[in-house]
Amino acid sequence: MIKYYCVIIIFLFCASLSFAQDVTYNNVKKQYETFQFDNVIKLSDQLIQKGILSDSLKIELYLMRANIFYQRSDDQSTRNSFEEILKIQKKYIPDPSNISSKLIAIFNEVKTEYMRKNPDIVQHPDSTQIKKEVKFVDPLIMWNARILSVFPGLGQLYLGYKTKGWIETAFSAVNLGALIYFHLDTNKKEKDYLNETNNLLIQQKYDDYNKSYKFRTALLLLYAVHFVYSQIDLTFFSNEPPLGVSLQEKTSVNSTVSMSDLQLNFRIHF
Repeated sequence: MIKYYCVIIIFLFCASLSFAQDVTYNNVKKQYETFQFDNVIKLSDQLIQKGILSDSLKIELYLMRANIFYQRSDDQSTRNSFEEILKIQKKYIPDPSNISSKLIAIFNEVKTEYMRKNPDIVQHPDSTQIKKEVKFVDPLIMWNARILSVFPGLGQLYLGYKTKGWIETAFSAVNLGALIYFHLDTNKKEKDYLNETNNLLIQQKYDDYNKSYKFRTALLLLYAVHFVYSQIDLTFFSNEPPLGVSLQEKTSVNSTVSMSDLQLNFRIHF
């Protein structure tokens, strides 16, 4: 029986508290609408100290107080009321239909200062939880690089390795230029040797031809070795983009692949 009475008492207390809150706020609002400003300040202080109001009702009370203080030329109290609103709702925006433009201007000043003193806290991720980015190059990109490496160095440039790419490209250009020269020179000296009829000059012509032929062969082997080295470098040492190079946008080569007619189209801008 005692428990039953206790439950009833607690229920009535909670109900009366809820009812009192609504009535008390409504009383403050009626006092405000009838210009009983001293009562509004007094009753609103009591309500705020009790801490039983919802945030929306608190904001309404502080707006009333701000308007009263503004009419009394109490600038500091007006600003304090606006600051209390921002403490409740930091991104609050006043409704122009319920508050004058002059008060909105003051509110914006208070909000700017409040936001400066109370910036939003940026949550930095825990470094221990950051997973290391796994770098890789798309197989199509690697395939394009290998095709370009028929001329050693272009593949490295395509992937963004500029330093070694330019070194290998320059070496390839010199090697290929010398190879072409000695190939033409060998063919010419071979013809001279075969067409020579003077027995005294035949040996000399043959020696010139043989020397040029050896140079051509050596340069061809050197180009082949450089080609193999370039492919090894692409496979084991250039299989991920260097620092600062995007996986999606390569620095120097745009490539398009048409699967319908199996055509490759490269545009090179080194």
